[in-house]
Amino acid sequence: MTVLNLTSDGLPGVLLVLHHTVLATSKPITRADLLEAVAPSAALKEADAGKMARVTLNRWIELGLFQEKDGDITVTTRPPKKSARHELVAFTRREACRLSMSDENTPDLWAIGSAKSADLSRALAWLLAQDVFETRLSALEALEAQQFSNDELRLLQNDTRQNGLRHWADFLGFSRGIGGDIDPTVAVRDALQEVLPAGQDMQAVDFIDRLAEVLPVLDRGRWQKAVLQKINADALAPLAPGQLSTALSRALLALRAGGELLLQNRADVGSSITLTGFSGPRRDMTFQWITRP
Repeated sequence: MTVLNLTSDGLPGVLLVLHHTVLATSKPITRADLLEAVAPSAALKEADAGKMARVTLNRWIELGLFQEKDGDITVTTRPPKKSARHELVAFTRREACRLSMSDENTPDLWAIGSAKSADLSRALAWLLAQDVFETRLSALEALEAQQFSNDELRLLQNDTRQNGLRHWADFLGFSRGIGGDIDPTVAVRDALQEVLPAGQDMQAVDFIDRLAEVLPVLDRGRWQKAVLQKINADALAPLAPGQLSTALSRALLALRAGGELLLQNRADVGSSITLTGFSGPRRDMTFQWITRP
């Protein structure tokens, strides 16, 4: 069981439709009715054309997004009533992100077979440590080979997993489109309510630490730390204390530009964070406090 093999593990778009179909019902829905609603037999001409709906459902039952009892499907968590469509999409995205990165579904980050969702957590943690200005999702195989001397630690040495990473990075909010630039802005935005509720503020370093707990593939997160311990010592430029990766810096700048976060200077706070740009750390982008309006 893995996630990155789209053919056997399922597609993000199919997951979205499955989840929203279950959320639209107040009672459990039978497996047969759910699959028929998502992949109507009358509309599918090819033999076994409903396979993708089945494998996606099965995988995310195993990961805990759905529950199945006596052939009935339900969900463990529901969004607030009367949620708008974009809020439902964000809810599904956040739930999938939370479950796929959980300790329960990542029992061994370096497993290959029977990895649950460890392959996704590991790939994202590595991807988000890269320089976003230099890295393209279309050229990951060579980059990974440069950074891991041990062949057994390389995950993206075939098109199947690379394609899976491109699709899931886009869906979960860690890139700009399938195969686009690395950008975790959407994933960070989805997690804000768990990190810093609206109207509250906190020290910037505490914000980063909380965010790392919620999104452990980002800076200081347990999955990214584990990956960084395995790559070659000279693979990435070292970050100074308080300096953020280019990926997380990009997200915070985007959220500041949209008025969703205020990055502030406070002379009475000793610790700070420094954002990283194209040419390295930005000393003009050093902040001690973060407020969510």
